[in-house]
Amino acid sequence: MVPWRQSASLILLGSKQANINNAKSFFDYATLLLKRSPNMRFAPDISAFPGGKLDPCDLSLEWPKYFSSLCDINRFSKKKADIYKDIDHPYPGLVFRLCAIRETFEETGLLLAKSHTSTSSQYSTVAQLSNNMITEWREKIRHDASQFLIMCKALQVTPDVHSLYEWTQYLAASIAKVRFDTIFYTAALSNPYSCSITHDDEETVSAEWLEPDTAMNRYHQGSVNLLPPQIFELARLANFRKLSDLIEFLIQRDNNADYCTERLLGVCYKLPEATLLVMPGDDHYPSDASFTTPILTSNQTLKDFDSNRQNRLVMMHKNDNRKWQVHYKNNDDSQNHDLHIQPLKDGWEQS
Repeated sequence: MVPWRQSASLILLGSKQANINNAKSFFDYATLLLKRSPNMRFAPDISAFPGGKLDPCDLSLEWPKYFSSLCDINRFSKKKADIYKDIDHPYPGLVFRLCAIRETFEETGLLLAKSHTSTSSQYSTVAQLSNNMITEWREKIRHDASQFLIMCKALQVTPDVHSLYEWTQYLAASIAKVRFDTIFYTAALSNPYSCSITHDDEETVSAEWLEPDTAMNRYHQGSVNLLPPQIFELARLANFRKLSDLIEFLIQRDNNADYCTERLLGVCYKLPEATLLVMPGDDHYPSDASFTTPILTSNQTLKDFDSNRQNRLVMMHKNDNRKWQVHYKNNDDSQNHDLHIQPLKDGWEQS
């Protein structure tokens, strides 16, 4: 039993045929951001990737039975993420993928699922359902998550778990009001704008496809509110301006038997002039950092926190328009980061 809540999130990436936001973008894809309701206890008014907390039904052994006659799920038995080691299940990679797909359906109406006769693809498949059917099943699943398996059997589809790739994992820092350990997956859609996104008006109030640089520019302008994980992950996605390059990387990393998605825990420092969220790999990251590490206060200046290795988010206190900025620097070129994508430093959205 872990002392935090577990959840899964899905970074949906859509291939972009033409510029959809009437602003110059350097990317040929966009990601889906949902604006959370102002009435939500956790992260109100924040734009975030779809996702939510793990439900006991996601661990049901009926799921492996359902899949076993339709496709090979042995790859999901591997402990390829730290969060997989915290549950007792023969297929932990299946469990959290099911959570991500179920929560995405609840929040957007998009069901990533394939018919029993569909062939495999590097892109996710979106089941074609009528609006009435989407509304009916979303309502059922929202009140009873076990209805997700019942729906899949009734529609004769299987959640498209093979199209989801591990991206990262965050254990919320002590600065967060609610502590979640969240695994983030990516999934690519070849034609996202033909899909009907219907926010649920309960947890979410709007949905929008935004290129990574467009999302960050809107954040700095104040029209989009983002939490540190979204800011950090947009800065990591920024390494790939072409969706095809990103997909190729994800497949390569998934095929690497030695790669594991490690849990990231940020440590918060409160300085007189700024708040820092320091991530592993930063010279100022505490060697004994743990879930119980509190917010650390210091009278040092931001200049005192300068170092050769920086992996952090910084929010200055000097004005009312306080925004997180990514500060990344590593002067050690000896390390191999081929499979560990680092964030681009603040300002990447302008170049």
